[in-house]
Amino acid sequence: MVTETRRGRRGASTLGCLVAVLLFMAVLYYGLDIGRVYWSYYRLLDEMETSARFAQTQSDDQIVKHLVGIAQDLSLPAEAQHFTIRRTEHPPIVTIRTKYSVGLDLPFKRKRLTLTPVVEVRQ
Repeated sequence: MVTETRRGRRGASTLGCLVAVLLFMAVLYYGLDIGRVYWSYYRLLDEMETSARFAQTQSDDQIVKHLVGIAQDLSLPAEAQHFTIRRTEHPPIVTIRTKYSVGLDLPFKRKRLTLTPVVEVRQ
């Protein structure tokens, strides 16, 4: 006759798995917020570079209007919509810049991040 013996489970592996899942979820939660800020920054920077490359065919007002629309689409703060365009003739360089701050909710504190996208393109 075969007798079954029940071994008691301590739960150590279950608790370890739960801690790992909670840690992963916390990193994912805060990482998405930080990633969203940098994704918007790099999209704006890309649009600024494209606008600077084609600056010969557009006026400053057209460029600013386009970039303000992009900043609004990306849901950036109002201060990000203040673009400065500088053109030099010798050598022909177009510089576009702006500056803005965004708030990040990190564990146990709120952080203010200041971003300054600047693009300089030789024509």
